[in-house]
Amino acid sequence: MKNKPIGIFDSGVGGLTVARQIMDALPQEHLIYFGDSLRAPYGDRAPEQLAQFSRQIIDFLMDKDIKALVVACGTISARIFGTVEQMTDIPVLGMVVPGVTAALAATKTGRIGVMATAGTVASGAHRTAILTQRPDAQVMSVACPLFVPLTEEGWSDNTVADMTAQIYLADMAANRIDTAILGCTHYPLLINSIKKALPSDVTIVDPAVVLAQDLKKTLGDAGLTRVDDTLPVHQFYISGNKEKFDKISALALKVSCDAQVVKLYGNK
Repeated sequence: MKNKPIGIFDSGVGGLTVARQIMDALPQEHLIYFGDSLRAPYGDRAPEQLAQFSRQIIDFLMDKDIKALVVACGTISARIFGTVEQMTDIPVLGMVVPGVTAALAATKTGRIGVMATAGTVASGAHRTAILTQRPDAQVMSVACPLFVPLTEEGWSDNTVADMTAQIYLADMAANRIDTAILGCTHYPLLINSIKKALPSDVTIVDPAVVLAQDLKKTLGDAGLTRVDDTLPVHQFYISGNKEKFDKISALALKVSCDAQVVKLYGNK
């Protein structure tokens, strides 16, 4: 059981930023990644669609005999995480709790910004989690629907990305937040543009950093940490757009990977 891989999935390339953090925190672990690039973005999908897509992907990963599952998608983590947890009996980790935990630890004023997809913002998941733990916090949530298409296109660090971030985050910057949560796993790929759009003293929280540590503890507590000293084997699967995925993966992972395209039922 200890030598089984960890499964990770996202709507596309964004979850690779989570995979990178897991590789750093748990360098001995095997990873299997699925990016649903053909159906990205997920931000405006109906909950029923998100559940259908998640079921298909989880079935695929479970067939690979994974020992834990990371939902490396902010939209699914915010909107249907409870549903996803019920789809398997292995440990499941999502993105909302790690981001909120890190933001509450970092903020000095309680003024916290959340940038995410429209669906994640509408769910109110981050706001609810923050206010449950700190009722006096002031939470400003901003939908950034073009961020995911920009990263999927590979336009993560150019003038278009800079201008888009400045427009989306102008109100957040003006409202003097001191901490901002990257509420979608694609957003770390836009970090340079996001930093330019926010005051330099704003702490930007990447939930993946905390999630990787949470996963490390979860595996340790369950006795599932891989102890084999042989090199880990990582596998990457996508539903489409291989050329773009391979190009962006080199940026997100800081190593190249050769993703295999697989077709899941209902892949439209």
